Amino acid sequence: MSESPSSMVDRVVVILGVFERSAGPLNLGQISACSGLPRSSVHRILQQLVNARLLSRYDNEYRLGLRMFEIGSLVPHRIRMGEVARPLLQELHTATGHVVHLAVLDQQDVVYLEKVGGSFASALPSRIGGRLPAHCTALGKALLAHAPQDFVDEYLWSGLTRRTAVSITSPQTLETALTRIRSTGYATESGEAAASVACVAAPVLVLDQAVAAISVCGPQDRIRVDELRFQVRWIAAEVARRLMVSPRRQRSRPRRLITSVPLSGQAVSTVATDTGR
Repeated sequence: MSESPSSMVDRVVVILGVFERSAGPLNLGQISACSGLPRSSVHRILQQLVNARLLSRYDNEYRLGLRMFEIGSLVPHRIRMGEVARPLLQELHTATGHVVHLAVLDQQDVVYLEKVGGSFASALPSRIGGRLPAHCTALGKALLAHAPQDFVDEYLWSGLTRRTAVSITSPQTLETALTRIRSTGYATESGEAAASVACVAAPVLVLDQAVAAISVCGPQDRIRVDELRFQVRWIAAEVARRLMVSPRRQRSRPRRLITSVPLSGQAVSTVATDTGR
């Protein structure tokens, strides 16, 4: 008996979900084991996905195909957010020397949209398109602090998974942290997502809604929260301002370049300099 369309779609989703959780190529046996589907069914579906260029095959290993990237890159939210934030993320990386992330909240995870950094970037568990539990990251806590209360309540009591020995697993501790973030405007984490890594993050607030968050990450002994909190908040505020300007209006206005990133003690603002009229 042939599979019904809905059954086939379900199996394709399960198989693609296996690749979503893996950073490297996978063989047939690994995909079958992780998906819980029979090897014969997995093999048949994999071949169809390869033919459609959604997966690529090298020897006996499979990985996400170029067409999957092409389709994903067309998502309007990613395009708009990336176009606006990318130059500012690069500026923040240049000013601090640390790895910079842009992420959004999806259910109980943060999904990374952009990652800018040097050699230390490879030591981090983050990757563009990857996910991490929100409560284990400064990005996620910044986003949760500005999420609807009913969503936060459900998250707090859904079971907080642990990534490291110091990850937050207590709902009360997380709730206290979120209250502090709402008051200060920034979030931190130290060794909660990856050992010996610290981050400072701020939400990108558009009309009081956190549409994304930006973080600066580096080795614990090099992260200076008192300085970085001002810089990351300033960049997040500038991303929010630019998101609220229509693309047509941005093209018609004089180009504006940020001349510097505030250091500690300076007010968070969106100071810019006109480069022409």
